[in-house]
Amino acid sequence: MRVIGDIGPYCLTSDGLREGPCIKDQSEEESLGYGSFKFVYGPSAGGLLESVGFEITTYGESIEKINHLPYKGRQITLSGLTIGDALLRVERINGAFTASHSISFLQAIESALEIEVPHDVVISRMAQLELERIRNNLLVIQRVLESASFLVPSFLLLQQIEEVNRAIARSCGHRYFFGANYPGGVRCELKLPSLKISDIERTLENRIFIDRLQGNGVVKDSFSIGPVARASGFKYDARLDSDFLAYRNFDLRIPTQDQGDAFSRILVRLEEIKESLRLLQELKVKPCSFTMKIRDGEGIGRVESPSGDLAYLTRVRSGHVERAYLLAPSKVNMRLFLKSMPGNIFTDFPFNWESFGIWISELEVDLE
Repeated sequence: MRVIGDIGPYCLTSDGLREGPCIKDQSEEESLGYGSFKFVYGPSAGGLLESVGFEITTYGESIEKINHLPYKGRQITLSGLTIGDALLRVERINGAFTASHSISFLQAIESALEIEVPHDVVISRMAQLELERIRNNLLVIQRVLESASFLVPSFLLLQQIEEVNRAIARSCGHRYFFGANYPGGVRCELKLPSLKISDIERTLENRIFIDRLQGNGVVKDSFSIGPVARASGFKYDARLDSDFLAYRNFDLRIPTQDQGDAFSRILVRLEEIKESLRLLQELKVKPCSFTMKIRDGEGIGRVESPSGDLAYLTRVRSGHVERAYLLAPSKVNMRLFLKSMPGNIFTDFPFNWESFGIWISELEVDLE
């Protein structure tokens, strides 16, 4: 059994829900000596994709302590909405992870309603998740390249990200999967992107680039998820646990690394792109619909988003959402990023930050 994270009043594990919050590290706060000082970095968009704030303690060269400063809390009301209206809000929580959020939410609803989903819907959802994984992993690598001022390979990667966006739009009608899933069906067909993986591999062989990442932001934590866990040797992946999706039928390969640093996280993401492309070539995707019967109940849905486990717990009454809870992967990964940063110098910060693939948009969401 592995611990995944808090979802509402529960702790989600690979075996299911447990009452109460998950057990967390109880690290002691050490007071720093003469010459140390604190300063606030952000809320700022300078060099960062989303505006985010930190409080950093330092002697001047290395980061000794770092805390995240929450300031972007969002309360999103789902209670009382029909399933279709609630889905419209769920798929807009984090546009970069729309497929992961909407599919996890619908899985929770279907579990509550005890609906058996047709095989064609299962396959279509797997294809969406893998397309989203490819796009996000490319973006993470591009952001690290941009931080290193490798502008030519950075722009070449942006071109490949655009190729994935266009393939998603041709497949599902919207480049961010809006409207691709609905209660009782999917609209997607599959149009594969044409990518040049060898170009990315050559860039990652650059010694100057490698030196910025190796040994940077090392974290090895058994309570980790996604590429962060797999980069430190833990073979954690919600796709291996899923009873809703059919990954077990496709001989899924889970790449891992052992060093737990920023470079290991990039290598894992690159190998995942290759595996997702292989998997997509085996999936036969077509639109499909099915009947949604109405009953009262409670259910949980969990998928492997590009940044790790993403889960919804929902309670349904008379065809409306009575209560919903979200476990966002960025919340778990923020804890791991803060743990990885002490001891690193300031110039390590942007490389390490980008390697975690954290989205602030889903970090401070409170569902009502």
